[in-house]
Amino acid sequence: MKKLTLATTILATLSLAACASNQGLDKIDSDFASLDNDSDGFISKVEADDDNIWGHFSNIDTNMDEEISRKEFNAYMQLNTGKVATDSDVSESAFKAEIAKFDKIESSFASLDNDSNGFISVVEGNDDDISNHFGYMDKNEDKRISKNEFMSYINKYGKSVAEDEALESIKHS
Repeated sequence: MKKLTLATTILATLSLAACASNQGLDKIDSDFASLDNDSDGFISKVEADDDNIWGHFSNIDTNMDEEISRKEFNAYMQLNTGKVATDSDVSESAFKAEIAKFDKIESSFASLDNDSNGFISVVEGNDDDISNHFGYMDKNEDKRISKNEFMSYINKYGKSVAEDEALESIKHS
């Protein structure tokens, strides 16, 4: 019985420590895109150094690769809704409001893939109208966008993110 009581006490203490780990840290008041200064789809330690996300960095970087992906950022924000940011910062409606502010994708995949290697690189994405969309499209986080990732993103969000040639290209794929 004493072992069970001790185990319960230890578990409760660890749970309280985990809940309190975010207390005292600044709230994150920046969105992912504004923290990702080089628009490569990741927040590096250098990019996080001067922002209020710095104290949260090790908690967000769950795979410990020294950079925060959009997926890690969104998961952390959703897990800590109301603790590290306001509810509106992490809701799906906030995401849709964010992408609505982006310039819409006008070009087809082929016209964005300047070197015709089957991928849109960070550099190719920065040169065109997809830089803000890049991190959302790059599902496998390899810092390049495949035709499948491009088409899936446009199919999912349609006219909210794309127009003209981009929408036309998904009809012919």
